[in-house]
Amino acid sequence: MRSFVMRMRNTLKKLGPCPATSRSLAIVTALLCGAASAIAAPKEAGLWIDDTGKGAVQIDVCGTKLCGRIVWLKDLVDKNGDPLTDKNNPDPGKQSRPICGLQILGGLQQLTEGGFDNGWVYDPKVGKAYSVAIELSSPTRLKVTGYAGVKFLGKSFIWTRASGELPSCDVTEAAVEKEVPAAPPAKAAKKPTAAKPDATNKAALAKPTTGKTGAAKPATAKPASAKKAAGEDLPWATSQKPSADKPAKPVAKSATPKPASPKPAVE
Repeated sequence: MRSFVMRMRNTLKKLGPCPATSRSLAIVTALLCGAASAIAAPKEAGLWIDDTGKGAVQIDVCGTKLCGRIVWLKDLVDKNGDPLTDKNNPDPGKQSRPICGLQILGGLQQLTEGGFDNGWVYDPKVGKAYSVAIELSSPTRLKVTGYAGVKFLGKSFIWTRASGELPSCDVTEAAVEKEVPAAPPAKAAKKPTAAKPDATNKAALAKPTTGKTGAAKPATAKPASAKKAAGEDLPWATSQKPSADKPAKPVAKSATPKPASPKPAVE
């Protein structure tokens, strides 16, 4: 508080003395100067991703102190598909509060040696609040120390500055619908349709087959054999057929007369 008064006094000195005839104007000027110094954003302000990587907190100036709210969540719903709420809060009236937009930092006061302390941090995972101090470890790393009573015995976590904008976790009906898969629409009852013949039946319809009770296939006329055409159908063919039982006799060959042997002369 003392540092704030000193900064306001130095600012008024730079602006020059206030006219004696307008005390109210001096008061307004002092208030304006004090407000200007109160809204100056420190380096600790900004968008920070927490140590779990599942949420991001926007740290802003709230009057003369710092506060922070959850503005991004990796998962918008729990395992049952319900929006995340402050269900672990010991106060039943606060258990239905959405986690998105929930203030988890507040009351952080700037220290003369640097950093902020004497604030509070709320952990929705366990539904408890602790004292908290924050300070920059580097331009992109924020050391957050939660403690109960003695800061030396507290536990520190490292938050990382977000490199760009993150989508808002503002839980609306549209956002929930995107995360929770919609139930498949009820299928309309199908109208009964005539049974279509399968491939086998189609083949049966296309090509009639001869069954036990079905009609016989029409015989396909086959051309007469060459032998029948040669022996019976030709005009010069005889009606007699060679008997299969008696083979034809071979034609006798003409005997060649043998020369008579000369008889000896009788003396």
